[in-house]
Amino acid sequence: MNLLRAQRDQLFEYGPFTIRRQRPGEAFGPLAIIDQMTLKTGAQVPMHRHQNDEIFTYVWRGSSQHQHENGERTPLNAKRVMVVSAGEGLRHEESAPLIETEMLQAYIRPAQEGGEGRVQHFTRAEGAAVNAWTLLAGPEGSDAPLALRQAIYVYDLKLERDQQLAIPQRAGFAVWVTLLDGVVRVGDQRLHKGDAISDAVSLPEIRGERDATLIAFLVKADAPAVTSGTVSGQ
Repeated sequence: MNLLRAQRDQLFEYGPFTIRRQRPGEAFGPLAIIDQMTLKTGAQVPMHRHQNDEIFTYVWRGSSQHQHENGERTPLNAKRVMVVSAGEGLRHEESAPLIETEMLQAYIRPAQEGGEGRVQHFTRAEGAAVNAWTLLAGPEGSDAPLALRQAIYVYDLKLERDQQLAIPQRAGFAVWVTLLDGVVRVGDQRLHKGDAISDAVSLPEIRGERDATLIAFLVKADAPAVTSGTVSGQ
């Protein structure tokens, strides 16, 4: 079991953006980068191009807006999750026009280069389930509502204080859990906002010490993955 504490050296600021960047490393193969971001009201990333990136976007406070190069606009908030598969090339713009926003973006290396660029989103009327893990994204052909071009499963959870749950696991998959908000305990480790905990096989049960929001990634670390992605290839 490995614990990654939120540190100042993970942070960088650029105008209205504050980003905490985590790099899971070789043990997590295709899971290249996890960014936890705060976007001040009015923040905007102008139209830009991605190639060979799988981008998982999760807003847990506030709201943001995604604009595709074809002009289609998709609002994102705690009820709507998105996956962008850049494939051979896709341009988009992101902004937080209405309210300060906290969001997570994970950059995943696809199993192979190319393919048509696509945008998927998944909406839940009540947002994240309370005291129950929800599968949000998974490999193409799985039963996940959002398809990834890689052997990775993504779950979310709102955990109430004093509640205890097992963390998802699958044979042959490493597990990485990021705490977006709140305080939890995993085994004998106490996690705070911005911390992450991981293991090559499985993790102990998780217990809420304060109401918390979490994202779990199950990653087939030895899965084939390309390193030509605009961001994921870095």
